[in-house]
Amino acid sequence: MGEQKNNAKRRAGRKGASALPDVGQEPARDDAPAVAADTTGAAPASSSIEWNYFLTFKLDLLKNEMISRANASYRAEVGLDVRSLRVLRVICHAEGITATELKEQTLIEKTLLSKLVADLIERKLVRRSIHPDDARHFQLWSTAAGKRLRTSADQFGQSLETEMLSMLSADERSELNRIVDKLVDVFRRSGKQ
Repeated sequence: MGEQKNNAKRRAGRKGASALPDVGQEPARDDAPAVAADTTGAAPASSSIEWNYFLTFKLDLLKNEMISRANASYRAEVGLDVRSLRVLRVICHAEGITATELKEQTLIEKTLLSKLVADLIERKLVRRSIHPDDARHFQLWSTAAGKRLRTSADQFGQSLETEMLSMLSADERSELNRIVDKLVDVFRRSGKQ
């Protein structure tokens, strides 16, 4: 990292040169992870940044690990995986929802969503009816069994999340949720513009 700062100073010292990093190169930060040493004296390329430095990678890793663990636990406890439960929860929350609205709220691809809904219908957790205003669309409703399973899964899910995040204090979990909610809100609003 010291080499990065020295290179930036050398570039800044040249007439007309800027102290900004080269295009495609991350700016030097005191809290950035160490990068590979460069013995040539050239500024390190962006590929020398540690591969696990980026937040998107860390979030993807956390998501994959948590969903993998949650899938195993939910399947054993209620017989459904995380995606199926997400669909069931949205249907229970928004009775009469259309498939298009469900796709927008669950962020699940149309073909996969269709298979998940068909499975929930087959299990008699969800029922569908023709939309009264447009026969080309269906509305989805939870059944009494679907509502019971959702309630059971929600209670189990709260304890499961607490267990998976047990290394964080209650205040840290609250702060994590606050930050994630803020990011979700901003990205969803910006995506609708």
